[in-house]
Amino acid sequence: MFIKLDDDVIDILCCPLCKGTINMIGEKFVCKDCGTEYPKYSVIVGKHKEYVSDFRIHRPDYCIPDTVRKWIDTQEEYKKVHIKRKSIDDLTVYLDEIDSVKEIYTKEFSIKGKVLDVGGGQGRLRYFLKDKDVLLYVSIDPYLEVFQNLESQPNLLKAYPCLCEPCNFLSGYAENLPFAKNSFDWVHTRSVLDHFHDPYLALKEAYRILKIDGTLLIGLTVRGGQSSLKTVNNHDYDSQYVSIISKVKRKFKHEGLIGLTRAVIRRLTEERVKKEEPDDHIFRWTYENLINLVDMTGFNVVKEHWQKPPFTMCIYLSAKKR
Repeated sequence: MFIKLDDDVIDILCCPLCKGTINMIGEKFVCKDCGTEYPKYSVIVGKHKEYVSDFRIHRPDYCIPDTVRKWIDTQEEYKKVHIKRKSIDDLTVYLDEIDSVKEIYTKEFSIKGKVLDVGGGQGRLRYFLKDKDVLLYVSIDPYLEVFQNLESQPNLLKAYPCLCEPCNFLSGYAENLPFAKNSFDWVHTRSVLDHFHDPYLALKEAYRILKIDGTLLIGLTVRGGQSSLKTVNNHDYDSQYVSIISKVKRKFKHEGLIGLTRAVIRRLTEERVKKEEPDDHIFRWTYENLINLVDMTGFNVVKEHWQKPPFTMCIYLSAKKR
């Protein structure tokens, strides 16, 4: 079993639409205040079915604004890309992914308590979390199918053994979270703020469900990266080049010229594939816009950390509720 919904999660659920009380009636949740129903859907995980509770808002087609319709169409393109990537199942890609963000979660930020991973998919974040520190982990994602055929990805399961453990997962939108206020210590959002159709509402929802001393963690690609800031100096650029050189030396030492060559070819191939893929981003963030949004939604920035090369366009920042 890969998907679960513990009683601790059910206890903090609310209607994502009106925030009213929900009850489980048969195999679905029903809001007792507005009457909206939230069913379960089956997902083929491997040789068996599992079930996901669907807390997405389903409007009639004739009530969907054009901007939201465009967002839906764009995310359908993203889904196709996601399915294509799953079919590759490359262990090296997964290990590189882990290595690229390891410092973020093991050195820069310490995630503890009750954690909501918005756009968290299969819950890969769990790889970096310590069981003794995390009381509850929940992943919410608009895609019901993120666990589909997971058993057919042995390299993914090898790289992320945490995925073999059942994950508290439900389907829903960041703009309409189905959780009671003051429920979580951390809200984690990585590489998703540029996919939301309403980032302002998404962060206001994060504010609502966070505890008084709760922390929001955002990981995001920004235009120009750290080089767009006036505070960047030559030392920062020198550090980036030193880091790149160190990675090249380490790769050559452990894998030799063949391994280094393969890594370069793989990187070039990834860049080519990215250029060929449809653009599924709704927003292109600048550093100034990001900081302004965090401020306008009621948060104070606590810490900023720019990712190391070659991901210097990515910033991670934590913020506390005012």
